[in-house]
Amino acid sequence: MRLAAILLTGLLLAGCGSTGSTGQFGEVKLVLPPTASADDVGVFFASSRGFDEAEGVTLEPVRDAETADFRITDKPPEGCIAVLAIVQPDKLVLCADKFTLSDERDKVRAVAAALERGYTQAQLEPDEAAAVMGIDATQVENAAPSWTAGAKRFGELKPGPGRDPLY
Repeated sequence: MRLAAILLTGLLLAGCGSTGSTGQFGEVKLVLPPTASADDVGVFFASSRGFDEAEGVTLEPVRDAETADFRITDKPPEGCIAVLAIVQPDKLVLCADKFTLSDERDKVRAVAAALERGYTQAQLEPDEAAAVMGIDATQVENAAPSWTAGAKRFGELKPGPGRDPLY
């Protein structure tokens, strides 16, 4: 009888989560550069593999938006602080709105961690990553070295104004 109660409790708890859950931080709009490239693959790979949801966010990549808490860009707009390098040395960065960075630092860390996992895994599995975006794996293989070139790890930012390395 006790075993049945334990099993029933486990089943009930397993059913408590809803499908399509957005995690503790919810949906996060992430503005990508206007032109698609292999440098975007880590974002889509992170989503397809569930790395974003594992970190508590659901990445919503868009190409064009006036306002967003997060952007991947070569020139962060005013008020958007670089937190993670996508292409070294700081040629393409993830930047976060300064208020989001100040008030929701854990959310920023979650987005950065999801992207770090997506890009790192894309380097290890270029064929699978390319398939997610519908591009040739050679494009990913050619782009991937620039994500960590000269850095100790993916995402490392050079110190300087307008930068706030999370790690």
